[in-house]
Amino acid sequence: MTYGEAVDLTLRDLGLGVTEYSREQYDAQMLSYANAAVLELTKDCRPAAIDEVVAAVSGKFNVSDLDHPLYRLLHVKSDEREYHTMEEGGVVYICQDYTGDLKVTYEYYYDPATTRDDEIPLPEQYHQLIPLYISAKFLLSNGGDKTQLARAQTNLSLFAQLRNNLRRPQHGATSASKLKNRGW
Repeated sequence: MTYGEAVDLTLRDLGLGVTEYSREQYDAQMLSYANAAVLELTKDCRPAAIDEVVAAVSGKFNVSDLDHPLYRLLHVKSDEREYHTMEEGGVVYICQDYTGDLKVTYEYYYDPATTRDDEIPLPEQYHQLIPLYISAKFLLSNGGDKTQLARAQTNLSLFAQLRNNLRRPQHGATSASKLKNRGW
């Protein structure tokens, strides 16, 4: 699903119509809400990357040298050992005074979308949550009547409930919990 498709679903759901005028009017605002939703859901998906070569100089390297925006650092290794690290702003310090190449494993944030044509980078099961989040934030930002605010709260609670359902781990197939008659 693209960000544009999520925005169109939201426009249809809110009764604003899917026209060029409504897209022109609301795209920027709804795209920012979609980016906020993806940022929030990234914490559940926890995408990880391994950058093979990051150059450290005098025991430190810049976070901006990584391929993606850093969410959480997992491992920093050289050929000989794994290092303990300390982050300060945009710099990661290694305990030893090391200069050379490192292998960095980290969790990252997805880059924000800039156009309607950008694909939502989350796994497909999370795509249904994006329009719910956008419509809830849109209704809350407009400060409408009690009905609109109640609808926004309903959408946010549905977003949270579906998100919790997706976080719950699956423990095997449905047949795994069935009792079988063994004839005793």
